[in-house]
Amino acid sequence: MFKQLNILQTKIEALSKPKVMEALLLNLAAALLVILFTYILIKFTNKLLDKVLKNKDETDENQLISNNVLQAMRVLLKSLIFYGGILIATVIILEIFNVRIITPEDLKGLGFIVLKIIGIIIGAKLIVNLGQVIIEQVFNNKEIRHGFFENRRAKTLKVLLKSILTYFIFFMAGIMILQIFNVNTNAILTSAGILGLAVGFGAQNLVKDIISGFFIIFEDQFTVGDYVDVGGSIGTVEGIGLRTSKIRNWTGQLHIIPNGEITKVTNYNRGNMYAVIIIGIAYEEDIDRAIGVLNQECEKAFHEEADIVEIPTVQGIIELADSSVNVRIVARTVAGQQWHIERNLRRRFKIELDRAGIEIPYPRQVNYQR
Repeated sequence: MFKQLNILQTKIEALSKPKVMEALLLNLAAALLVILFTYILIKFTNKLLDKVLKNKDETDENQLISNNVLQAMRVLLKSLIFYGGILIATVIILEIFNVRIITPEDLKGLGFIVLKIIGIIIGAKLIVNLGQVIIEQVFNNKEIRHGFFENRRAKTLKVLLKSILTYFIFFMAGIMILQIFNVNTNAILTSAGILGLAVGFGAQNLVKDIISGFFIIFEDQFTVGDYVDVGGSIGTVEGIGLRTSKIRNWTGQLHIIPNGEITKVTNYNRGNMYAVIIIGIAYEEDIDRAIGVLNQECEKAFHEEADIVEIPTVQGIIELADSSVNVRIVARTVAGQQWHIERNLRRRFKIELDRAGIEIPYPRQVNYQR
């Protein structure tokens, strides 16, 4: 290479000669023609690619999915043409000036290596895009989504699987590229395994949190918006991550709980719930009449309260307490609305019992004077 540079220096020193100057001008003109031709060829090829690989009708769902792959192919092929054109033009221009940095044999070997690397990158990119399209199609399938996943959980799993696929494919592509340069990838994989094992031992809690978070999402133990009890932290789920879950209680405090510490979950948003009300009736009152008043109000509440699923049931006397006969009423409600219905039913029962002249006992003091 240094020999070729010395030759170039000698040629530059000879520019003072008229014939050399004429030859130099011809070489410059030829170089400009090469640059112009390369520019035109790249532009023409890019337009041809845009025409051949243009997006299809977006109203067709199947065509819209294939547009992701078409876009990736356009970008990769345009990059290949651009950098390949610059490389070829540079080599031709150097040949015009009799500067041969790369021999034909070297150029052939280098070109073969470059093509293999580009092929691996293009293949990896296409596999990633195809895999992401398949993941998108699976999670967008209504039957699968409604049969196994809710919308919020499907979105979380979709992003997670796409990330795992992308990192895995490009890691394998990197290993294949290193093998082209005769790098011992077995040693790299072994070192990566040892490093991963060491990191795993040093970050056991982190790994535990991530694994637990994955299973919380995959098993649909709870989702954002559910009202849950997690180890004594009761409130509405605001966020579920791979490492932590966030629960805000009714007074506003936000509890951030590592997923690895979640061992028991009570979810109040799965299926219909029950509102349970205990009403005390005075011993002096006619208990059958009181139960009749409660039954009438239960039927009325069913028609007026949208969150009550079926007519509340007066189950009857559950306790003969010190100062009252306790009656239990159970109402089946929409998930998460049971406390609201309990408050409304207590109010309704109080008003109706007062209207019927039926006493609900309460503590009172009686003073005797002697």
